[in-house]
Amino acid sequence: MNNLILLELFGYPIYASAAVITLGILLCVLMTLVLYRKHHRSGAAVLCLAVLGFIFGVLFSRLFHWYFNAETYSSLPGALTDYSHGSFCLPGMLLGLWLAAWICRRLNLTETMGELLDAAAPGVALLIAFIRLSALFNTTCRSRILVKTTWLQFLPFATGLSDSAGNVSYRMATFFIEFLLMLAVTGMVLHFFNDKNWRRMKRGGPHTGNTARLFVLLYAAVEIVMDSTRYDSPLMHFRVISVLNQYSAFISLAQVFAAFTALGILIHLTRCSVRSNGFRWYIIPIWLGFFACLFVIGKLGEYNVQRYADYLRCYAFMSAGCIAMIALIWQLYRSCVSPRDLY
Repeated sequence: MNNLILLELFGYPIYASAAVITLGILLCVLMTLVLYRKHHRSGAAVLCLAVLGFIFGVLFSRLFHWYFNAETYSSLPGALTDYSHGSFCLPGMLLGLWLAAWICRRLNLTETMGELLDAAAPGVALLIAFIRLSALFNTTCRSRILVKTTWLQFLPFATGLSDSAGNVSYRMATFFIEFLLMLAVTGMVLHFFNDKNWRRMKRGGPHTGNTARLFVLLYAAVEIVMDSTRYDSPLMHFRVISVLNQYSAFISLAQVFAAFTALGILIHLTRCSVRSNGFRWYIIPIWLGFFACLFVIGKLGEYNVQRYADYLRCYAFMSAGCIAMIALIWQLYRSCVSPRDLY
């Protein structure tokens, strides 16, 4: 992985990609602090979340990448101490953030995990956008799709890569497209936090955590499609239970994580909807529709694109499946909102 050195500080190289990610972290913390302080006097919970989230996020994201790509590193201690090579898995960052929020709640720094994660959601979406933008200065997060149309061989559509012989090929700029998509997600999540997060919910409905769940759901949809296009996506190669590799070796960790988080949100909102309204007829078609979306995404999308490389058709199916999945889960959320605040 080539990485542009921005400058040297006391003999230590400062990489351009690291500088971009650092800027994203600072903006994330600042945005979270501003949003949280709108409704709370103290920002101690945000500062604790920032410190612990950074520590756990770096640890988990690096640990996941090491496990599925151990050949990239000399050893586990080297993977956790030398960040000049290798990469990371974003699901680890989200798990680290969740653990940090849980600890903040246990320390009584915030009333609920949900309200803290709600305030953090727009900033984390922006941070992910900057993490993807950081790939502009190295060779990660490119697509296996070659762009041969001359008038598309520039950002945001494509970026050039040179081989050892100096030949330049243009590949779809997955990192930049996801950067733009996550900027859009940031805007949507921020709008929801400001205008919709404080809706009155029916009895039994989720009063906090709604913005965080929307963020995770939108991020999952983006990641399912975009991660599939990458040539360097961390695939799930198990070493202890190697028999699973025949089923998982072609699937990325990001896609599996996205599917399970979407399923978790569906289960949570189903329970809330049943507590608020009783068991209603629409729950069954929503669940059937959810699994139909997974079939479209997994079989008509991911499986077929790897088998037949019919990119346009398969990614159209995947995108449609993700949009339908979001729409179905959104309907469950709406069933938990008080009728007076629904519109």
